[in-house]
Amino acid sequence: MKLVKDYMHKDITMLSEQSSLREVIQVMKRHRMSAVSIVDHNGYLVGCVTAQDILTASVPDYMKSMYNTSFMANIDQVTSHLRSILNTPAIYLIDKKCTFLTPTDSMSYAADLLSRDRRTILPVVDEKNQVGWITKIDIISMALDDELANS
Repeated sequence: MKLVKDYMHKDITMLSEQSSLREVIQVMKRHRMSAVSIVDHNGYLVGCVTAQDILTASVPDYMKSMYNTSFMANIDQVTSHLRSILNTPAIYLIDKKCTFLTPTDSMSYAADLLSRDRRTILPVVDEKNQVGWITKIDIISMALDDELANS
């Protein structure tokens, strides 16, 4: 059985609950990640802020009802609203229902969670500490491992 611990990315960048949205975006851009882990003062994972969380927060409240009906907001209004919330602490943007994996979970389970939750990335947690990430491309790349093993 293929386990998460054998495929996870172990290079993790974490930010504190009080880090600003500005810092979250900078870290995501620098590391080319679609999510950043948010930890409490003990270093325990409390959630993640994803690119989707930021995009959702970027849509002004008065546009949300239209946004949910496949209305595409004016990019200037979105970026203007995003600029106005850049100093918001990350804790207000985390997805508290963020699903996570453990190192001993199977890659089949990881694929199911990523697909079912419509995520591109999930944290891997051992106890309360994050130890890695699993992404959709990790699932896809398993096919290459199988191909190399069979040749």
